[in-house]
Amino acid sequence: MKIVRGRSLFTSSFALCCCLTSQAAVAQLRNFDISEQPASTGIPLFAKQAGVQILASSRVTDGVRVNAVRGHIDAQAALRLLLQGTNIVAVTTSRAIVLDRNPAFASASIGRALPVSAVAMGQAAPEQPDEPFQPAANAVAPAQDIVVTGIRGSLQQSINVKRSAGNIVDVITAQDIGKLPDQNVAESMSRITGVQINRREGDGSGFTVRGISQNRLEINGRTFLGPSAGGSASLESISPEIISSIVVSKSPSADMPEGALGATVNLKTKRPLDLKGTVVSGRFQGAYTDQADHVGYRGSALISQNFNDTFGILASIAYNRIDTLGYAFDSGGWTRTNGIDGNGDGVKDAGLYRPNRFMARIYDRSEKRLTANSSIQYRPSERWEFIVDGTYSRLKRARNSVNYQVLFNDNATNAVADEDGTVVSGTFNGVTLRPLIYDEPTDFRSTNLGVSGTFTGDRVKIAVDGSYSKGKGSDGGPGASFTYVVVPRAGNVTNASYDFSARNPVPDLSLDTNFDRADPAQYQLASIFENNNITNNEGYDGRIDIDVDTDFGPLTSIETGARYETIKFYSASPQNTPSAASLLGRGDRNGDGIITVDEMPGLNYDNSYGSFYPGVSGNFPQQLLSGTVDKQTGRDAFGLPRPEPFGIPFGPVSIRDVDHDTIAFYAKGNFEGDLGGMHITSNAGIRFISINRLSSGYLSDTDETSSRSRFDYWLPSANVSIGLADDLLLRLAAAKVVARPSLADVGVSFVPFFVARTGTRGNPNLRPFEAKQVDATLEWYFAPSSALTFAGFYKKVNSFTINVTQEEFVPGLSEAYGTFQITQPTNGRSGTIKGFEAAYQQALRFLPAPFDNLGLQANYTFVDSKTPLIDEATRAGLPLPGLSKHSYNLIGFYEDKLMSLRVAYIWRSKFLQGQGSAAAGGSSYQAARGQLDASAQLNLTEHVRLTVDAVNLTKAIERQYLQVPTRLLSSSREDRRIFFGVAASF
Repeated sequence: MKIVRGRSLFTSSFALCCCLTSQAAVAQLRNFDISEQPASTGIPLFAKQAGVQILASSRVTDGVRVNAVRGHIDAQAALRLLLQGTNIVAVTTSRAIVLDRNPAFASASIGRALPVSAVAMGQAAPEQPDEPFQPAANAVAPAQDIVVTGIRGSLQQSINVKRSAGNIVDVITAQDIGKLPDQNVAESMSRITGVQINRREGDGSGFTVRGISQNRLEINGRTFLGPSAGGSASLESISPEIISSIVVSKSPSADMPEGALGATVNLKTKRPLDLKGTVVSGRFQGAYTDQADHVGYRGSALISQNFNDTFGILASIAYNRIDTLGYAFDSGGWTRTNGIDGNGDGVKDAGLYRPNRFMARIYDRSEKRLTANSSIQYRPSERWEFIVDGTYSRLKRARNSVNYQVLFNDNATNAVADEDGTVVSGTFNGVTLRPLIYDEPTDFRSTNLGVSGTFTGDRVKIAVDGSYSKGKGSDGGPGASFTYVVVPRAGNVTNASYDFSARNPVPDLSLDTNFDRADPAQYQLASIFENNNITNNEGYDGRIDIDVDTDFGPLTSIETGARYETIKFYSASPQNTPSAASLLGRGDRNGDGIITVDEMPGLNYDNSYGSFYPGVSGNFPQQLLSGTVDKQTGRDAFGLPRPEPFGIPFGPVSIRDVDHDTIAFYAKGNFEGDLGGMHITSNAGIRFISINRLSSGYLSDTDETSSRSRFDYWLPSANVSIGLADDLLLRLAAAKVVARPSLADVGVSFVPFFVARTGTRGNPNLRPFEAKQVDATLEWYFAPSSALTFAGFYKKVNSFTINVTQEEFVPGLSEAYGTFQITQPTNGRSGTIKGFEAAYQQALRFLPAPFDNLGLQANYTFVDSKTPLIDEATRAGLPLPGLSKHSYNLIGFYEDKLMSLRVAYIWRSKFLQGQGSAAAGGSSYQAARGQLDASAQLNLTEHVRLTVDAVNLTKAIERQYLQVPTRLLSSSREDRRIFFGVAASF
């Protein structure tokens, strides 16, 4: 069935919502707009909006928080939702509703004394004595989901948010985040159904949702701009301690900003009026990394002051100081050649593939991470609220790496090729041996500031929000930044034999040299290589939203609003590669016509890194010529400039300067009613957006260029939630969505990679991704802190971006380096993404003690795609890059008053990393990988606990390959990381 077009989809969805709700004539419907808050303020606010008298003593409201209630809802149903998951029951009397503790759960209460909450339409009701009483026969049935502290309480809180949402969402809340051994926000996100992450040097970094990388990331509902070339946030630098919840919205509504093909991920930080009185908490842990054999530390602190639920201020900070060590093998890609005899018949065979190099890498890193967050909240009355938020993060990573390289050629003997044309073994004569040392630092900084004001009238709610976001970075990254490119001195010859056939993480390698390859004096300078990846992104946005309650049948409210956003992306990747001949005047101190290692200031070969890739099967060199290098010393000695866009040959051509402006308007209707005994809520609306984009840059060092584009879209959406039973929900959703391509792809820049003779070029004419999508979920909340959900989804993508690689002669470069393989994104054709999810979580309270303290979480996602991407080598269709067809999470936990323990295993199947040319070995894939993490805590007192977190317990190896697993591209293994310490909260 063909998906209907924009306005038709909106009209049909609107009619469906009306049809489902128009048959109901619900008595005692009231308009509610109550946020999650302490019972001492939430209950009086509910009483006023419900028009009823509610009596509650301080003994009842002491330390209790009530749920958010919004919409045009029957008063009794609203009260059940308000108190769901608390230990409060409502008892109706002839003159009022009286609240009392459920005796079965009275022991769960904690906290300080709160004032009496008794309201009758704004008039004070007489205070009730603090004596217990028995619930009457006509008591409002309390919710079955009882909130407790700890992991089960966190699971229930996540369930409450998911269950009451107006669209399809998945949620992880603060306690859940805090109980997991996650080092950053990306790793916390990986616990959510359908979210898959990739890792950089052992840390969670980027993410996909349902296999899709085009997602919108927000912080407190605002654009979260980061220091990457495409503007995305550096999630590895964001500590999870500042987060109160992570909400992944998989179906949009018209009021949500556009930009998500997969999902909108909202990182919500803690707010002071959500906490009681004075809160002080902190954590300090030692951090042991086993490969680095180093003990570092990490710590966090939070202080919050709530003044009578009217004014609050909160500040938090998290800081890490950790040293890590990583091992990696890298083949540098593969080359198709006609110059090797692969079957021993004495004739060179056409179309065989050999590796470009054998590269042993050891990364020695010293990391500092800082995350700071603050929030000021002012609520002078029930009608007004003002919030100011600020978040700052910084990741500073000093990285010294050994890159021991053997560069292969076609001068092979005894070569053996398999059925795929891969030269899996052979001896190569006259190869180049390069023991390189890199100084490659990373420095990422992000700043996000936001301010909002809300007015809530009797029927109208007006919200205004504005924010500023900045991401700035300098990233040498693995294999980049500064190095002396050294080669053996004249007459020094190396022959190398390799064997990939065993498919080990590191192939077998033996070297035969006529010199002592461990003697630094046997090498001389060929050139200096230095590059940088510079970003400076900045953005502003502002929005106004108006919500008007109505009494028009099932239409409970109408929302409308507007939003404007302007973002400026700037990045550049300048490279400086002076040859040894150009440096002789300053570097050849003894006049022998070459620059030797002792004439390279800042370079020190000391063999300080020990064995390469210890514990891995295979026969390869493990003792490498290793050491350290200091780039500033080298720059100063040879008078080299910093690698900035200007002042470096071909520096300006790498500039990507993009201005991206968006203006949007929307209208949305919210509906509610009953049909055939089923309670139904829904929303339908449409959003109009207009995008203006200006891409600027340089065609040469002096020739400026620019390109301007404009795109307009109408984006209808609808969500329907049907209460099939009290604990069973069916949700249906349909929408048209757009997502911008990475703004790194729409620049006019050209970034060459001289050594590999490859490069990338932007395309300012790229269109946004467009898709029509439908979703359905079935959610069964069958027990406290427990749920079983199934979801199916289908997306018709109208404009995939595809990468095209072709050989080009680049004037000014090809004269010296030869032709380049240039990859450029282009507008593609349509495709589809479909799949399903299943998630289960349960607190196993039905088991006999002590097993009743056990719990389980599990989720599984299947995603399949059909894209216009074609594998050049096989001519077969390719899936969406970054999409694992299968992925799952398994989490088991135990928690009692004394201790808690959680073990988490996450796994994803192989996925396409990128489309590659046949000449370069084919498309690249990442092999399947799983990771095991664990955390535990021991409660010493009510406020103090010992904590232990363990990350990457099995030290699983990450592998990438080209086309077939034998054609190994790289493998890497990171530290097992153990964190141990103490945490306290008061």
